[in-house]
Amino acid sequence: MNYKLYFPILGLFIGILIFSSCRKENRPAQLNTDTNSIVFIQGETTKYFGIVNTGNAAMDFRIEASESFVETFPNNGILGFNDLAKIKVSINTDGLDYGLHEASIYVTSNGGTQLIKIQIIIPEPTPPKLWWDIDYIKIPSNKDKDFITIRNDGQLTLNYTIGSLQSWMSFSQNSGSLQAGEEQVVWVYVDRSGLSNNLYSGFANILTENAGNARVSIDMEVGVYSVSFFNPTYTDININVPGMGSQIIPVLNRVSYIYNSNPGNLMYQASTKGETVNGQTLGLFISWQDNINLSGEISPIFDLNINEDIFFMSVINYGAHELNKWSINYDTEYQFDEDVTIPNDQQEYYFGYYDALDKTSIYAAIIGTNNDAVWKNGTEFDFPWVLNQSIVLESSLKSSGIISKREFPNSTKQSALLKLKNTTRSKLRSRNSQSILNNK
Repeated sequence: MNYKLYFPILGLFIGILIFSSCRKENRPAQLNTDTNSIVFIQGETTKYFGIVNTGNAAMDFRIEASESFVETFPNNGILGFNDLAKIKVSINTDGLDYGLHEASIYVTSNGGTQLIKIQIIIPEPTPPKLWWDIDYIKIPSNKDKDFITIRNDGQLTLNYTIGSLQSWMSFSQNSGSLQAGEEQVVWVYVDRSGLSNNLYSGFANILTENAGNARVSIDMEVGVYSVSFFNPTYTDININVPGMGSQIIPVLNRVSYIYNSNPGNLMYQASTKGETVNGQTLGLFISWQDNINLSGEISPIFDLNINEDIFFMSVINYGAHELNKWSINYDTEYQFDEDVTIPNDQQEYYFGYYDALDKTSIYAAIIGTNNDAVWKNGTEFDFPWVLNQSIVLESSLKSSGIISKREFPNSTKQSALLKLKNTTRSKLRSRNSQSILNNK
């Protein structure tokens, strides 16, 4: 055999095989998309889809939308093998009524065509909703105006009127219209003509047809100096200013002490507590006491706040059994035992104020069983660690819980009943108020 001729021919044959195996299959352009539908919901104006060429030949594509409120970018291009294009889809809903709107996007190419369905869901506009920025305004003797900011937090037009029964109060406008998100500033003017020296009180009433109403309390000084105290807590506050007398500050309300001129300082004592229907004290006795320096103060407002190391407690019982023999901060030096009964009537009952601890746990006996219901900070509730904080304990227990191992103090008294919640909570908003914390 002629080996000199054999080996070159063999090498050429192997090279042809290798070359043939490395060539790509000659496939035409092929269009593919990553979706065949796109849905826009409220607030969405931009989305994306992708197209890819899975063929070997170059693919020339074009994109068109069936409706003018749909736009795409880019609208055309050329893709090589396995090239991907990211297509932006934008919608313009101006002029579109609420409901379902549909459109189509057509992708055409020398590698085929694809149809992408577009759905735009525009919900019915929300009704107008009144928002206002302040609940209490005090106009000192040296000023004659203040303001209220009004806003429409809905989507439909809000029409409002503003007025007062007090003849000494007027406004920069008595009515207005607000579109979605729009706000207006209404000035409150006072006229002291013919009024004797005193502190006058009234309301600015904001009325709407279907967006809710508001009432802003207005105090006006006429030739006097006043010091006001607010109660942002959960129970009435008793306050005494020596020489000026004692008053009760209702929950979410105020009292004022009136002087002929700035007295320079003000000594006061105040206190509050939780209590049962028959007056039995529950939890901590909260007190405030100070001698306030009023130098440089103009018509001051003070909020009597409770510090974040204390919480107020209320309970709602949805369960099958009544609850009694309560231990708050169980197994700590701050434990309070309260022999009160919570009926299973799904109403909110007020307790009192207690120390807020990282490991606060609260136990109650499930009447008719040997079990306790248990709530723990970090599990059944979480302290927000803010001023005037509160927790609402909810029970839906039928007969479960844990076997009670507590030793509850014996009492010859009948288990007491608690007061029902009677105030809708809201933050008191005023300008330039100053915080006073309770005594530690």
